[in-house]
Parts: sequence; structure tokens; C-alpha cells
Amino acid sequence: MNSRANIDPVKIKAKRIKCEDEHLFFTRAFFKPRMGFKFSVNWHHEYIAWAIDEVIAGRIDNLVINVPPGSGKTELLTNLIARGIARNQRSRFLYLSFSQSLVEDVSSTARNIVKSEDFQGLWPVKISTSTDAKASWKTTVDGYEAGHVYSASMGGQVTGRRAGTLADTGFTGAIILDDPLKPEDAFSKTARNKANRKILNTVNSRKAKSSTPIILIMQRLHVEDPTNFVMTGNVPGNWHQISIPALIDDAYINTLPEHIRRKVPRNVERDEKGRQSYWPLKESLQSLLQLEKGGQDKDGATVSRYTFSSQYQQAPKKLGGDLVKAEWFGRYIKLPVLKWRAIWVDTAQKT
Repeated sequence: MNSRANIDPVKIKAKRIKCEDEHLFFTRAFFKPRMGFKFSVNWHHEYIAWAIDEVIAGRIDNLVINVPPGSGKTELLTNLIARGIARNQRSRFLYLSFSQSLVEDVSSTARNIVKSEDFQGLWPVKISTSTDAKASWKTTVDGYEAGHVYSASMGGQVTGRRAGTLADTGFTGAIILDDPLKPEDAFSKTARNKANRKILNTVNSRKAKSSTPIILIMQRLHVEDPTNFVMTGNVPGNWHQISIPALIDDAYINTLPEHIRRKVPRNVERDEKGRQSYWPLKESLQSLLQLEKGGQDKDGATVSRYTFSSQYQQAPKKLGGDLVKAEWFGRYIKLPVLKWRAIWVDTAQKT
């Protein structure tokens, strides 16, 4: 699609309309020219894309998406920025994550899509020459700076930035929170509270108008993580949540919207509990079952059963169980004077 000299203008118009109307179509259309191969679509991509379309249409006010690692979530959100600019050049986005390098990669990729010949052939959007950096870039309309994409880490500065605009009706941008809490910080109450306070006190106030949506997408990390904070009523507004576990069964599949349910393959390998991989092409059932027991992922990182339950199954459990509770054990800067000491040992040896 490098030359449009001989392309039927009717087909160009039809493609432009379909890209503006359907998020998955837009994502697929701009993935292959950038990557050199097709975007591999699974049912969960269709589910997420449908939810994003509902946000753009105004039928979902704010959205929480919980998905396993490596699910392609960031790709879909990167294209939301580019598609938002295509629909309205004045759109303004705030993209935040725990990782500065991630937000810069997302912002620059979205900018490269907008600058691409394929995009410009459908929407001749101009990028400001004065604000054109990885973390921050603007569009110009009639010679004025209009749209804006600003990315920052959760600890970064967002004061003075806004998502959405008062100038137009309909969808004019969003606040996107992509993994707002670092996995390693999930067990720190201080870090969790800091991320949650940032969402409530700072991020929520960055809306240009109350109808500007917030999209929170993350793997579950802890019972008190940002997903729980939002879904228990701490952040104003109506919130819709979709949760996608790595191991799914018929009970879960039957909760999906009917048009998504039809997309889930049934003739795949299942375990004795009737569970199947949510994405067999990427994660085999056997690899997920091994991780569930406690093992190593494809990158060699150790995954505990708690991590699997949280990050893969989107069902974090309270640490400590019923017999031994984590809150029994305090942290001390200065050790108290010991009155007595007892040691219990389970050697796992036969007597």
C-alpha cells in the first residue's frame, strides 16, 4: 500500500470509515505495514476491541481491562491513540504507566503510525514541528496546535496536562493507565497506596470534562491493587470491567457477550477440570498448568502459584491463608528484646 495513484477513491473512503468505526479493523490495518506480518487475532482481542469501541461510542464511561502478561493489550491501546487522532485531530491523550520506557515506546509508535504514508493517505494529519518528541507530540489544525499525546511514568509530572477537549462533542481522547503499578511493588502497601492516590487525586483531575474516559488495563497483582481500588468505588464515575484469565472454562465462557462467546474455540485441549488455554497459539495448556504449579515462564522468570493466580488468572488471593497470617509478622527497625524463642521445622522427611 505504498502508492495510491490507482486506488479507487470509493475503496479509500470505505476503508477510512471502517477504520474509524472498528478498532480491531484499524489495528490490523496498521499492524502489518509496520511489522511486516499480520496481527494474530484471538477472541480476547475482539473482546477488548469491542469494549474500546463501546468507550468511543460513549456507551461505556470508564473501562477496566484485566489480562495475562503478553496478551497484546499495549498494541491495542497504541492504536487507540492513532485512531483517536484519525477520528478527531484535536483529540488529547494522557498515557501513563509505571514504566517510562513503555510509555515513550507507545507514544512514539502511535506518532509513527500517524506519520506513515498509509495513515496520511486516509487522514492528512499534521504533526507540530515545535512539539514532536517521543513522550510528547501535538497535531496542528488550521495552523494552531490542537491535539496532544503526552506520556509519563506514574511518578512523573502531569500537572497542566489534560485528556479530552471542550472544543468538540463525542470522543476527544482518554486517560490511559497501562500497568500503573510495578509488579515488584505489589507487596508494598506504601507503593500500592501511592499508585491508588495518584489515580484518585491527580489522574482523575486531568480530564478536560467529566465525560472524558479513563481506561485502566493491567494484570492483577494484589487484592489492594489499582483495579480493586477503582472497582470498589474509590474513583468517581461508572466503571465497566472485563477480566480475561489465562485458563478458562465453560462457566467463564458463558459469561461473555454472545458475539464474543461464539469466537472462543471449543475443540481444543482441556484439563481434567474442563479448562483450556485462553490463547492456545501463544500459551499451550500444558505450559499454563506447569506455571499454575509454580514454574518458569517462557523468559525463564520464576512464577509462583500466587503470581499465577494474580497475574494470569486475574484472581489475587490474600496472602497468609487461614492458618498462618502475614499480618502476624511485623517489620522492625530496632529489634525488641526477646522474651522467648520457638522454632518449628517441617523437614519433609520421614521419621
